[in-house]
Amino acid sequence: MCRTVIFTVTAFVLVAALLGSAADQPDEKQPIGGLSFKDEIELTVVNVEVHVDDKDGNPVTDLTIDDFRVIQDGQERPLTHFQAYTGQAIAPVPAPELTQREIGDAQDQATTGAAEDDRRPVYVAFYVDNQNLDPLDRNRVLSQAAAFVQERLHPPVKMMVVSYSNSLTVVQSFTDDQELILRALRSQRMKTGARVERDQAHQRVTDTIRRGDRNSAGSRDQLRMIDLIEGIAEEESNSLRFSLHALRTAVASMAGLPGEKSIIYISNGLPMVPGMDLYYIFASTFDSPTALTQLHKWDQSHEFTTLAAAANAQDVTLYTIGAGGIRQATVGGVEQAGIVDTVSLSVSEDNYVDGLRFIAERTGGRALVFSNDFGRAFNNIGDDLFSYYSLGYPFNMTGGDKVHRIEVELPEHHELTLRYRQRFVEKSLETRVQEKVVTNLVFPIDENPLEIKVSVGAATAAGPERVTVPIQVDLPLRLIALLPEGESYVGRVLLYIAARDSEGGQSDIVRQEHEVRVAEDQYAELESGRWSVDAALLMKNGDFTVSVGLMDQITRQTSFASVKKSVASSD
Repeated sequence: MCRTVIFTVTAFVLVAALLGSAADQPDEKQPIGGLSFKDEIELTVVNVEVHVDDKDGNPVTDLTIDDFRVIQDGQERPLTHFQAYTGQAIAPVPAPELTQREIGDAQDQATTGAAEDDRRPVYVAFYVDNQNLDPLDRNRVLSQAAAFVQERLHPPVKMMVVSYSNSLTVVQSFTDDQELILRALRSQRMKTGARVERDQAHQRVTDTIRRGDRNSAGSRDQLRMIDLIEGIAEEESNSLRFSLHALRTAVASMAGLPGEKSIIYISNGLPMVPGMDLYYIFASTFDSPTALTQLHKWDQSHEFTTLAAAANAQDVTLYTIGAGGIRQATVGGVEQAGIVDTVSLSVSEDNYVDGLRFIAERTGGRALVFSNDFGRAFNNIGDDLFSYYSLGYPFNMTGGDKVHRIEVELPEHHELTLRYRQRFVEKSLETRVQEKVVTNLVFPIDENPLEIKVSVGAATAAGPERVTVPIQVDLPLRLIALLPEGESYVGRVLLYIAARDSEGGQSDIVRQEHEVRVAEDQYAELESGRWSVDAALLMKNGDFTVSVGLMDQITRQTSFASVKKSVASSD
C-alpha cells in the first residue's frame, strides 16, 4: 500500500521582507501587522509508504533502500529518505548523499531539512454499514474487531466507530480509549440490518422466475418478470449510490487529519451491477442470453472509481471485510444450486464482493472475501498499520492541484508483492485549507494562530423549513498583515465556512474573499481592536456544527475554529 504524504519544506521570514528591509529602503512605507510570513519553497519531499508481502501474505521487513526503485510520471526519482517500520520499532536508514548535479541546491536543502524521525499519527475508523449487512454476519465480524482493538490498537493509535443505515452516524469520535471503542462496537450488535430485506426481495423475484412458463418465449408473463428485475435493479442502484456517498463523506471528514488514515469497512458486499443475479437467473431459466445485454445500463463501476479516487486524494486507505464469509447470502443459498445453475450463483456472489475488492485494491488496502477467518484479516490490517517502508524523494511543486502516477519496483525481488497507493494528489494551500474546514466539522482541529472567533446570531425564516443564520468571524487586527497602498494599509483574507447537522447532512463550503483596509492615520487607534466579517448560511432548524477556516493571503497563515449551535427561526 502507499499512503503518499507531502512533507513541505517551509521558510519563515518577516512580512517586511516582501518589500525589503527598512534599512535598505528608509523612505518607503513598510508592511505592518500580521504573523511571520509563511511560504512554501517550491521543493517538497514526497513520502511513499509501501507494504511488501511474501507469497504467504506475510510482511517482509528486511529490505534496504538499494532494493527499491520509485518512478513518478514515467521518470525514476532519486530516493533521499528511507525508513523501515517493523511492528512498533522504527529502524531509520540514512539515504546516500546526492550530488548537486543530481538534485540541485534546493533538493539538497530538502534532504537535510525535511527528515521524518518519528512515526506519524495513526487513525483507524470502523465503518459498520448496517444498510448492507446481515445482523448475524455483522456480529461475527464485530467480535473479532473487538479482539483486534484490545490486542493491537493501543495509544497513540486513535480509533473511531461510524455506522450507516440510511444516514451516516458517528457513534464514537476519534479516541485512544479502548473501552469507549469497545462500547461503541457493542452498540452496533443490536441494530437492524437492511441486507435481509434486500435478499428477501431478490428471493421473491427468483421464485416468480422459476414458476414462469419456459415454453412461451417473449410472453407477457416474461415481460412482467423483466419489469420486476428492473424495479429491483433501480431500487438497488439508488441504495448503492447513497451508500457510496456516505462512505465518501466519511473519507472526506478525515481529509484534514495528519498521519496514517484507514477505514475498515464492514458489509455483506456492494453490487458492481445491481440486479445482475436476477438477469442471470432469468437468462438461465428461459435460455435467453439476450437478457444479459441489459446489464450495461446498471453498471455502477464509475461510482466505485469515484470513491477510490476520493480516498486516494485524501490519503485514506480502505480495508474491506465481506461479512458473509464463505456463505454469501445471494440467490437463496447453495441449497438451491440444483435449481439455479452454479454459473449464475458464482456470478451473483462475485458481483457483491467485486465492489469490496475494487475499493480496497485501488486504495492500497486489503479485501477479505469468501473467508470466515476474520481474525486473520484484522491481524493483516494490524501488520499494515505498523510494518511498512517509507520512501522519500524530492519533488518540485507546481502550486496547483494535480494527480501524479507512482510506480514502485523491486528489481531483484520479483517473487514479492508490493502494495502501495499508485497515485498522489499534489494540493494547493487553498485545497488543504478547505479539507481542514470539512474535517473540523467532525474532528476539532487545534490550529488557530490568528486567534479567530466564531459567533452565530439569531436565525430568521427563509421559507418552509429553512432559516438564514448569520455568522460572524473576527480576529485581532494586529494579526492581519497589511501592505501600504496610498494613504491606507490593505490586507486580504480568504474565509471558508461549512455546516453539518446532527443527522450528518453537510453543506457545501462557502468561500469569500475580503479586503481589510485601514486609513494610515487610524491604524494606531484601531490596532488593539478586532476586525470582523459577516456571512450567512441557509439551514434547516436543528442542531448544527459550523466550521470556519481563514487564510491571510499575504502571510499565508491559516486558522480554524468551530462552534455548535441549536438553530430555530425567531419569526
